[in-house]
Amino acid sequence: MDNIKNIEIIVQMLKAHQLNYIVISPGGTNQALIKMVQDDPFFTCYSIVDERSALYFAIGLYLQYRKPIVTSCTSAQATRNYIPGLTEAFYKKVPILAISMCKHPRFTYQEYMQAPDQASLPKDCVKQSFVLPCISDENDVIHATRLVNESILSLTDGSFGPVQLCVPWLDFPINKSSFDDNKIIKRIERGEGLGDLLKNKRIMICIGEHFPFEINLQNAIEEFCEKNNVVVYTNHLSNYHGHYSIQGNIPLLVMNFENFVNELQPELLITIGGQTGDYPFYNLFSRMDIQGIEHWRVSPDGRIVDTYDKLTKTIRMSELEFFIDLNRQIPNKTSSHELYNKWLALCQLINLNVKVPFSAISVAQYLCGKLPANSILQFSILNSLRVWNMFHVDPSIECYSNVGAFGIDGGMSTLIGQSVATDKMSFMIIGDLSFLYDINSISIRHIKNNLRILIINNAGGVEFKIWGGDHKKIDKYIAAAGHYRNAEGWAKTCGFMYLSARTQQEFEGLVDAFTERSDHPIVFEVFVSDRDEAKAYSDMLANNQTLSLSGKAKKLIKRVIG
Repeated sequence: MDNIKNIEIIVQMLKAHQLNYIVISPGGTNQALIKMVQDDPFFTCYSIVDERSALYFAIGLYLQYRKPIVTSCTSAQATRNYIPGLTEAFYKKVPILAISMCKHPRFTYQEYMQAPDQASLPKDCVKQSFVLPCISDENDVIHATRLVNESILSLTDGSFGPVQLCVPWLDFPINKSSFDDNKIIKRIERGEGLGDLLKNKRIMICIGEHFPFEINLQNAIEEFCEKNNVVVYTNHLSNYHGHYSIQGNIPLLVMNFENFVNELQPELLITIGGQTGDYPFYNLFSRMDIQGIEHWRVSPDGRIVDTYDKLTKTIRMSELEFFIDLNRQIPNKTSSHELYNKWLALCQLINLNVKVPFSAISVAQYLCGKLPANSILQFSILNSLRVWNMFHVDPSIECYSNVGAFGIDGGMSTLIGQSVATDKMSFMIIGDLSFLYDINSISIRHIKNNLRILIINNAGGVEFKIWGGDHKKIDKYIAAAGHYRNAEGWAKTCGFMYLSARTQQEFEGLVDAFTERSDHPIVFEVFVSDRDEAKAYSDMLANNQTLSLSGKAKKLIKRVIG
């Protein structure tokens, strides 16, 4: 089920009510709507990248056309960026139908990527918010049809004004037969007795977004791992570098599911920290056909956050209290560390030296070992984060990303705030559309010379093109190509040194200048093609297909762990 019927109803009703002007901001979850309207001669479409501008642009259209205007945005922070323009429209009495997308309601407040509460707009922002149902039968079709009609009529009912129409989008179907509808979730206030439940368990600790670890907490986790059969799954945002930790991003991207279940599946998943921003991990551990995994969430808030649909215990304790308490309960035994050894052996098979075209991957490949120790590294979401999670950086480097609400905007502003508050070298890895969203931030007058911004200019949202498809059609509105060309003029105006490269050789020749201290902050813009980006990604995965646990890989792992 993908809820496409809701999109069909919306398009039909827009035509019936003669709403033909649509302002589109790029994104993933609104692709189905974009595809239906972009080539339909009834609609006149406008591509505006930044949702803040999109709403004001729509107000301008209304002032000239004097008829209701439709806008479309994706989920996550996109709807929040509508708020300034919607507020102006509310007080100006401008009828704008703001069609926003959201995830299925079950994902809200569950630390699922890009799933904030989309219908929580201020009361002086829209006249009313309508949330469509997830279509499962004719009752839902009737309900959705009424709500779409009502939302359109509300634009001009009484006083004119903006209205939100929120559309749930389902990313994947669920096989009902594989879901445990008798699952019991318990809230635990103390760790007493939990140690007995860990005996002989294969355990994985997954660490989400986290501040760098204080030594007492790291030591407590290390002791827990030493006493139990544990592997710690991390990515850069965890800022954890313990003895039993692995970076398993590439294996999860290529792993054969059956072999995961047979060889590498834990029986208990313990999560600490915030969002992981890690789609490969989520896509595997949230599968309904995985049986025999229970999930413990450790957090002082004690909230029921069932990210992977396997939660059995939410433990209301600090991370330090939890691990100290369990270490006290567990005798001083040394585990065989069988699970960690298997994951480690698999990760040792990863080939990071794949020859790929000039791309975000080749840039990360070369730069990851060149960043100075004790730096700060901030990633823009999705492609930047996914690519860099394939590679290793020095453990002294602190890593961050705006994965709280998981929006495209604000990454540079966040890093600039960090760079002003420290003398550490501070690096941003960002795509061209993300840079465009936050472009005004480099005019902040407090900027220091320790700031470094690396822009991967791949002509629009490559996130929507690396999986294939007609690039020309995707470029029009979904990936929003052609809005942004280069940062040179603006960077120099704001006092930055500007560097650029269009080949791998040019890039490598400028890396030292980029990473060393200087008398100016630096913007380094790397120009790559979207097709090379797609090929680099597929080449990296193809060259690591042995990690699917083929017969050869199994023999290597057995040899490593004896």
